[in-house]
Amino acid sequence: MDEKSMSEKEFRRYWFSGAAVIAVIVAAVATLLLAIIATARKILANAVQALGLAKEIVENTSPIWNLQQTNEVAGQLLEGAKAIESHATKLADALESPPVVAVEK
Repeated sequence: MDEKSMSEKEFRRYWFSGAAVIAVIVAAVATLLLAIIATARKILANAVQALGLAKEIVENTSPIWNLQQTNEVAGQLLEGAKAIESHATKLADALESPPVVAVEK
């Protein structure tokens, strides 16, 4: 037998050692892959929850976006109230002043 050739026993030992190393590597990769999948699912669940909260925020803050329109209507109401006050003041002044009596000559 040649010095460079290996015995069947050595071949099997190397083969099983290599298979064991490959099995450990495959197990590690599978474990990491399962961890990545679990993390992705958690991220998805959190994203869905965040999206639900974002929708609630939009619904709860929609009146703020209508504030400009509310301010415009309030301004119109104020102008109307001032006009009513002005007319009411003129009417009250007219009713409070003594009647003008025409003197006949």
